[in-house]
Amino acid sequence: MTLRDGDRRSATEQLELPLDQPPAPPTTGKVLRTAAIAPTPPRIPAGDQRLIRALGAGALVAGVATIGGALSIDPVVDQTRALLVAAALALTVALGLTALLLLRSFRGHPGLWRVRRRRCVRRGLFAGALVGGYLALRIIGLGGPTGLLIAVLLVAVAEAAISRSEIDSV
Repeated sequence: MTLRDGDRRSATEQLELPLDQPPAPPTTGKVLRTAAIAPTPPRIPAGDQRLIRALGAGALVAGVATIGGALSIDPVVDQTRALLVAAALALTVALGLTALLLLRSFRGHPGLWRVRRRRCVRRGLFAGALVGGYLALRIIGLGGPTGLLIAVLLVAVAEAAISRSEIDSV
């Protein structure tokens, strides 16, 4: 049957392919089209997988402690406990952001492993210190939005300077 026989065949017959015949090999002079299979990216090393899981679990535990502490204390009356909650929140942000940054960096640059871990840990610690420090200053009655913006700018400049100074910068 040819393509011209299509109107004499039913719809199911038109869709059926002959299964008993092997596909014909391509003839010379025609381009063989194959499906391009994307190469699989390299796996995250086992040590970094363990680190990401440990950071995520630590962030969950610190988050539960933060929620429990924030719901059970009055920061005006008990400033010491409020500072502990601020430290727990800073730990939650630092651990969680470090794990997320590690995952993102492995996905973005699958073959470059050199300074990734150190940079992600540093950025997570910077973010945790910003959040915890600002919250602690607000609890003791200091600081404001302007101070937070100045601190964010200082941390951004410090991170840019440290990243540029690394020889194996990714």
